[in-house]
Amino acid sequence: MSEKSEEKGFTPLPFIMGGEASEEEIRELETKLSSLMRVITEDARQLSEHLAAEENAVREVCRYLERILSKLNLSVSIPGDAVPSMKKYKEVILNPECHLILIDKDNSVESRSLSKYPPETILAVVWALIPKLREEVSAYLRKVSVRLGFLEVVKEELSNIQKPFTHSEKDSIGEFKEDKAKEIFIRR
Repeated sequence: MSEKSEEKGFTPLPFIMGGEASEEEIRELETKLSSLMRVITEDARQLSEHLAAEENAVREVCRYLERILSKLNLSVSIPGDAVPSMKKYKEVILNPECHLILIDKDNSVESRSLSKYPPETILAVVWALIPKLREEVSAYLRKVSVRLGFLEVVKEELSNIQKPFTHSEKDSIGEFKEDKAKEIFIRR
């Protein structure tokens, strides 16, 4: 049993197990304990930093998603099996306000901001959302491109239409000044 315990990093304390320990064994155990505690402390510090960074990332991801979904006025149906914690729901929808709408088999509805869910759920929803988001952004791009194309044609045509008006105004003003100058300086 002790070989298996040592393989996993566990060494039973002889003085707790009913045996005696020499001073050397106690110092060795204290050194191991101290070393393990330093590693645990460092890992806990890093864990704390990572949890804070994860919380900020979750907040930003949800804020960006809300902006995108509201701009596109997009609601996306998320497959229930894409989010393991939501398999029991008949339908899962992410709406333009970035709320998850959960509809169960009895048609009762639950709604909560995506940012209120655990990071694992948020990642699963985002992963399921990305293909639909790609389609929607591409469709929106096509609509804007068509509008822009029409606006460019209209702008060019309006520019062409207004040219004679601006040209004739300049010419008539110039001709008027020239005629007046001729009358003043050249008397017949």
